[in-house]
Parts: sequence; structure tokens; C-alpha cells
Amino acid sequence: MSSVDLNHVTIRFGDFTAVDDCHLTIESGEFFSFLGPSGCGKTTILRAVSGFNEPTEGA
Repeated sequence: MSSVDLNHVTIRFGDFTAVDDCHLTIESGEFFSFLGPSGCGKTTILRAVSGFNEPTEGA
């Protein structure tokens, strides 16, 4: 199995920065959740991991 790695991921929509310089590693078999207020980028990060949003910067 593989891990999920986000390295310096930034996602912008026009002039709005939804995710700024995100670093994240989730190892295989780990349980992980995102917790935060509305509008903080949780869904945007999940959409990037699943391939629905392309990062503006990073990989």
C-alpha cells in the first residue's frame, strides 16, 4: 500500500488562495481526519488528493 504525500501544495481560485503551502503525509493504514471551521480548505485538500482539483503549486 502507499501513502498520501502533499508537498508545498497551494491551491488558488483566481485571486483567492484556498490552501497555502500545505505539507501533509498520511501513511498507509493510518486513520486521519480534517477538522476546522467552514472555509478553511478541508474539502479543497480532499478534492486535490482525489484528483478533482489540480494544485496551483506543489505536488
